[in-house]
Amino acid sequence: MIQQINNNKSDKQLTKSDMGRIAFASCLNLFHNLTMFRPYPLGIYFLARSYYVKRIDGNNYQYQYCYVTTGRGGSVTMDAMYSWFDATVIKNQNEIKNIHPDLICNRDGDERLLIKCWYDNPNQNIYPYNKSKLGLFLLNAKFGENGNFSHNLVISPKPGLFPGKNE
Repeated sequence: MIQQINNNKSDKQLTKSDMGRIAFASCLNLFHNLTMFRPYPLGIYFLARSYYVKRIDGNNYQYQYCYVTTGRGGSVTMDAMYSWFDATVIKNQNEIKNIHPDLICNRDGDERLLIKCWYDNPNQNIYPYNKSKLGLFLLNAKFGENGNFSHNLVISPKPGLFPGKNE
């Protein structure tokens, strides 16, 4: 979805609104409705982080972090997707490698994007999770960045999508 969302626009650069729509669509395969928003009737919510890099020269990279979640916001709509892009900064190759080794690019001008997605359990006391609500009867699901429902993906984004804008 990241690669295709702006195909019909002349300005291909992604916005935080684009990232919110992408995250919303990505969640629907589990939620099928607005249950990913507060008060979290399934007891879990969705988070996604992306780490964009572009190699400037052998040791320097342009870097930008993006965060998207249904874990904040008050209304129960797609507009409640909480998202933002951090400012673009310069990091050295060791700093990028510490984020994820697959972000290291081979040539100047190459770009990579690490996408981390997972479901989390905000607060068991306020938003109780019951595995049977998800149809899980044998699996005791672990949530969080390293839980059962956590995925990491590194792609080479189409040129012009990043760095993202907070519009």
